[in-house]
Amino acid sequence: MIDNEGFDVGCIWFTDEAHFHLNGFVHKQKWRFWGSENLHLCEEKPLHSPEVTAWVAVCSRSIIGPFVMQETISSERYITILEQFVSTQLALEDQPRIEWFMKMGFDHIVQKRCFAFLMNTSGIE
Repeated sequence: MIDNEGFDVGCIWFTDEAHFHLNGFVHKQKWRFWGSENLHLCEEKPLHSPEVTAWVAVCSRSIIGPFVMQETISSERYITILEQFVSTQLALEDQPRIEWFMKMGFDHIVQKRCFAFLMNTSGIE
C-alpha cells in the first residue's frame, strides 16, 4: 500500500515505445472485424517494411519525448535514451527528488543493464 503522505505519485514515470510503419501498414494482430458474411479478403504486405520507433516518458507533471529513431531499441540505445531522459528530468527539477521509473516488457539482460544504470544515477529507482 502506498502511504499518501510519504510518497508522491507524481514521481512515477511510465515509459514505452511504439513502432510506426512508413508504408502505412497497421499491425492488426489483435484487431477483429465482425460481420455477417465472410469477405474472403487476402491482404498482401512486405515481410519487412521500413519503420520508425518512438519512445516517450509520461508522468502526472509532464511528458518527455518523443525520441524517434529508425533502429529498434537495443539495451545500448535504451541506456542512451535514459541518459537523455535523466539529464532532461534533472534540468527541469528545481529540487532533486526520487523518481520512479516504470517499464514493462524487458528481457532479463536488458533489465539488469538498465536498472544498473538507473541505480547508479542519483535519485532514480
